[in-house]
Amino acid sequence: MKSSKRYELRALLVVFSILIAAGCSTAPPEPTTEFQLTASIQDIMISMVDESADTIWESVATILTPGHIEERRPQTDEEWATLRRHAIILVEATNLLLMEGRRAAAEGVVSENPGLELEPYEIEERIAEDRQKWSEFVGDLHDRSADMLEAINEKDADKLFDYGGPLDVACENCHLYYWYPNEVKPWDRVPESVPDAEDAALSSPSVDAQAPPSEVERVAIAGARTGTIEGRVVLQGPPPGNAVIRMGRDPKCADINSGRMVAQESVLTGADGGLANVFVQLQGAFEKTPVPIEPVVVVQRGCVFEPRVVGARIGQTLEFRNSDPLAHNVRSASAVNNAFNISQPFQDMVSTVELQVEEGMLRIKCDSHRWMTEYIGVVDHPFFAVSDQSGAFQIEGVPEGTHVLEAWHEEFGLLSKTVSVETGTQTAVDLSYGAAS
Repeated sequence: MKSSKRYELRALLVVFSILIAAGCSTAPPEPTTEFQLTASIQDIMISMVDESADTIWESVATILTPGHIEERRPQTDEEWATLRRHAIILVEATNLLLMEGRRAAAEGVVSENPGLELEPYEIEERIAEDRQKWSEFVGDLHDRSADMLEAINEKDADKLFDYGGPLDVACENCHLYYWYPNEVKPWDRVPESVPDAEDAALSSPSVDAQAPPSEVERVAIAGARTGTIEGRVVLQGPPPGNAVIRMGRDPKCADINSGRMVAQESVLTGADGGLANVFVQLQGAFEKTPVPIEPVVVVQRGCVFEPRVVGARIGQTLEFRNSDPLAHNVRSASAVNNAFNISQPFQDMVSTVELQVEEGMLRIKCDSHRWMTEYIGVVDHPFFAVSDQSGAFQIEGVPEGTHVLEAWHEEFGLLSKTVSVETGTQTAVDLSYGAAS
């Protein structure tokens, strides 16, 4: 009996051994290697890269308001922890961007500025043509983001501020190649000849917001039934501050502005709330008048555009002058037919462009210095002005009657007001933007 039980036990062990061996000889299922690519490159840029980069950039800044300087720095452990989360998102987003097969944008998305910016399918073609170049651009973004993460881990606000510049450059270099590529990049373009210093020398140009009427216009205005609009634009409540520009992103710009802080002029106000840089114009169609022969002059001085806002007529010449001893370029973000991109690699260079069609507000940028911004109101009549630092503006020669006056500001948007003008009189107009948040 005992022998029989031992036999049965041995038999069971043999069976178990066979089953185990059979199980071990069966290959495990192959793991899936296909990624589920749901988000497009545009989705990752908007929801991860842009948001996190902006949060980190804005955490360290110097803000100027009338009579006050605010130094913005992370202070608490919670603030540093928030920045660390955004830095990790920024770093890891670059790995997502490198995954092959990801679409540039969702199905049906098209360029907002066709002809100026590439369409999504064109961006995908550029990436597919040279994956190595795409990897280099994304790798640069990764490294600059990792630098910022390092500064955050060390809780070093000064280092974080300094690393913001290289990150900005990495972003813009990628945009220039894949989003709005130029036939020749600003840093590659060299003029056929260097301008003669005596011929190209600049005096301090007059950069009035609106060129004075030509003699023909003055005669036409004098003989018509016209009046004058005298107005003022104010901002209710305390103005938001303007961030000091990080000139250190270009050492030459830092040298030019040594010893002083240069802030953006997005919201420029006087002591009593007068709001500058507001473009004001009459709406509607008017009898044609000659276009002024005088150009509208914009100067690149101290690595900013002066003035920030100007007005010009269709057919009028824009004159861009580089007064800095370094390279700039002038690129328009035009959705119609005022597109241009001009390199100005030498001091005292003068370039001209004739405006083609009405556009509203035409934005001008310098690709070499991303903070440089200029706005040009392009209209088909002479009835416009730009408010000065007190908020005041004046429009002369306005035809008698009732008109709609429209004001535009880069931060606060549009205002409109109905105005009645009588011959030979001055009509006072007050325009007011609500308290800034």
